[in-house]
Amino acid sequence: MRVALFVPVLLFALSVIPAHGQTAEIQAQLDARVSQYSLSANSLADAILRVAKQFELPVGIEWLKNKPALQGLGLAWKDTTVGDIIRSVVRRYPPYSFRVERGIVHVSRPDLLNDSHNFLNLKVPDFFGVSQEPGGFVNVQLREVVQNIVSPRNLPPGAGVGGDYATGLEERPLTLALRGLTVREALDKLVDVSEHKMWVVTFSNSSELTPTGFRQTETLWHPTPFPDRDQPMWDFLAWEDYHPAAVGTPPQPPH
Repeated sequence: MRVALFVPVLLFALSVIPAHGQTAEIQAQLDARVSQYSLSANSLADAILRVAKQFELPVGIEWLKNKPALQGLGLAWKDTTVGDIIRSVVRRYPPYSFRVERGIVHVSRPDLLNDSHNFLNLKVPDFFGVSQEPGGFVNVQLREVVQNIVSPRNLPPGAGVGGDYATGLEERPLTLALRGLTVREALDKLVDVSEHKMWVVTFSNSSELTPTGFRQTETLWHPTPFPDRDQPMWDFLAWEDYHPAAVGTPPQPPH
């Protein structure tokens, strides 16, 4: 992979940025000129994550792991922008599109956004609070709360994960309010303020729903649906956490 930028790519500050500041920050990243860049990827998600890692973009991906989205991809650009690279990638995978919301680059299928079977449209319960916790552990707690909605375990309000949280990242403690947000909005907020800058929800290519009526999920490293009791799952990554060679998506011929 080769890449050259005419101007340095701007990095996100770790502090919370006002909405207009988020918009300006991500737009500057997308408008950054690129003199040369080449990309080879195994799937839609792999392509977007490689670009996000290279240019340090905060991203959220919702994708259905079916045959079209698993097609390989090989592209090269000269004298372009980061935003145009993303557009070119997404155009190879109809009906996906990309948009910027809350300072995050989102890639998804339009039919998933308001789908009642998509757990990302659920609201975070009012009892969920975050006080002086690292972002990775907040994500684990959030997942437990959402799993108790999608796959009820009859846990009392506020019950969740205890014990230690291990990570290779140096993470600062966060205190923030997520209650009342959709799960999608909550993940965006975590991406904005934590060291984890990419979230990926991988929906299984199956018509079978969970007993409570939600789409089944997989992860990048677990390429089959999880048992109902563990639904839903998702990936929550720092840029440096993404190692494409380790992802469990089998390569397909480029198209």
